[in-house]
Amino acid sequence: MKYLKLYEQFRLILEADEKKDNTILYNLSQGGEKTLILLPGSGKDGGQGKDDFQLLADTLGKDFSVYSADFENAFDVRAYAKSIANEINNNDDIKQCAVGGFSIGGAIAWHLANALKGSKKFNNQLFFIDSGIPNSTEEFAEGIVKGNTPRIATAQPLNIFIKNRNGGSDITPEEQKQILNFYSAAELMAFKKRDDVKDNYMEYMDSVFPPSTEQIEKDSKGNNPWIIEDKYDKTNFETRYSVKPKEINGKSFEEGDVINNRKFVEKDTLAKKGLGRETTPGGDILPKLNGVEVISLFAGNKEGKPKSKDEIESSRKEAAGSTSGKSNLIVISGTEHGDITKSENLATNIKSNFKY
Repeated sequence: MKYLKLYEQFRLILEADEKKDNTILYNLSQGGEKTLILLPGSGKDGGQGKDDFQLLADTLGKDFSVYSADFENAFDVRAYAKSIANEINNNDDIKQCAVGGFSIGGAIAWHLANALKGSKKFNNQLFFIDSGIPNSTEEFAEGIVKGNTPRIATAQPLNIFIKNRNGGSDITPEEQKQILNFYSAAELMAFKKRDDVKDNYMEYMDSVFPPSTEQIEKDSKGNNPWIIEDKYDKTNFETRYSVKPKEINGKSFEEGDVINNRKFVEKDTLAKKGLGRETTPGGDILPKLNGVEVISLFAGNKEGKPKSKDEIESSRKEAAGSTSGKSNLIVISGTEHGDITKSENLATNIKSNFKY
């Protein structure tokens, strides 16, 4: 009997460990009375909650317990949301929570809010972080392609250009800020007239590709000129553009960016079954969330420029159309899509709008 009891205890421990290993949510911070469930955006290797939200969790401070999750590039969004909802309802440490998501994670969080309908643990708040919920996944995917204007040219100091050619692993955040993007001939012309640029740039446009690094360094005569280019450099292509499709090798940014964006939505966005609100292709859409307050936290800039009034209004309408409850759009000034989750201003607005 003694050995049977020990065996039973061991079995229960193993089952508990197995159950723990199969859970989706994990803590980024704990101990706070305000609980927030945040779902990440999507990248090369799927969604990584810690990468997107660890700094935000730290900035929110001791009043918040923050949970996040990971996901692969291809999965069933609505089944995933239901599994998380079940975890929330069965987790004794979660008394009451709000949910939210960044980028594509906002759409997943909308389905999570829908799955939590009627749960006493849900405080009926949804935070879109530069995000929203599309009516149609296919329309959303096409919008990604159309909404990302192809670059005309890029410019970066020679020392950073060389780091990029070598894969960019040692580029510092400060150096990253020096990498500029241009979207029109007029903007490029204005850039060349800048005091810190004129008479100190080397241009490789049209059919002219940047030569070897050694040749550029020789031609630069010991200076650190800006390198202006308008195409995907063939030199060291697989290292510099390791996450890009091979079809763009040697193409102009204007042509290659469209190919790259289409490849991304095929492998990522369209691989997420049930991401949008459609019930059937071309058919009805899921109803609005019932009484859920939606707070849309919107990055103020895009590629170094303030977003247009039309972009802001479109996001405002998307938030309002996703719920029968209140909705509010807050522009997080000075942020872009890629850095909004690292913004202290974002944390401040979550704190001030969190309902507890």
